[in-house]
Amino acid sequence: MLNNLHVDDDRGNARMTRPAEQLATDGVTVVRGFLAPDDAADLRRTVYEVYALLTSSQHVPNRRLATNFRVWDGVWLKALPTFLRRDRPDLADHYERARRLVEAQVKRTLGNEWRFFPKRSYFRRHLGMGKKVGWHIDADGATIFKVAASVINVWLPLEAVGGDLPSLEVVPRSHTIMRGVPMLTGAHRARDDAFVSAAGESSSPQLQLGDALIFDQFLLHRTQNAGSSDAVRTSCEFRFVRRSVPSLQTLSGWARYHWNAVFSSDGALAAAAKRCLDTISPVKQ
Repeated sequence: MLNNLHVDDDRGNARMTRPAEQLATDGVTVVRGFLAPDDAADLRRTVYEVYALLTSSQHVPNRRLATNFRVWDGVWLKALPTFLRRDRPDLADHYERARRLVEAQVKRTLGNEWRFFPKRSYFRRHLGMGKKVGWHIDADGATIFKVAASVINVWLPLEAVGGDLPSLEVVPRSHTIMRGVPMLTGAHRARDDAFVSAAGESSSPQLQLGDALIFDQFLLHRTQNAGSSDAVRTSCEFRFVRRSVPSLQTLSGWARYHWNAVFSSDGALAAAAKRCLDTISPVKQ
């Protein structure tokens, strides 16, 4: 159970595990009341208004913002402030206030070295059961590792999850295993159930509005198998990066990622060779 549980110290005394300590050990931690009730409610209203604005907008100038919204009901936070400043300056102010509160709470909870990473941060609306995300790690599933070595996802659901609405299912401590496993680079970057079962036992924390699930980019996780066909769950993925001196393990992982990206069966060289063969192949009569 992920809940900053009491653990025994060297003298046998019970103490509460701190979020930063649990994040380092388990690769994931739950922070209850990460946002105060009023702040969490303000964030929810802001996100809902952003979705309403994007839904009603006939033209979204930023192509990636528009594509993310159209394809998987996501809102790319890198481009969002500019879009809001043009159409809804008041909503832009509300968003910036909410983002600053989240960033301040991350620094207060985990340390001042973490900084917001909008390039890989999103709002996401999960609609029904059709777009569940399978087992993956953000490092390769969201192509994060190639741009930053030390990244966490601060996942804030805007509704109660883990019961009628799906939470995330995570495998604590799998981040240490996955750092030694070759990352996936093709179009399909999911892991199967057999692979995940060998990595450890999973957990699906129940979270309320204001709670946060924070996890390492190498942690195995997926959308919890819960909810109905008409379930709607909205959440925030605020990612944060930390500057760190690259370790041999990190450099090795980075090298494996890019080797796979170029030389794997569905990598860049294979794709180029296929294009070349398609070009020179004789046309069948």
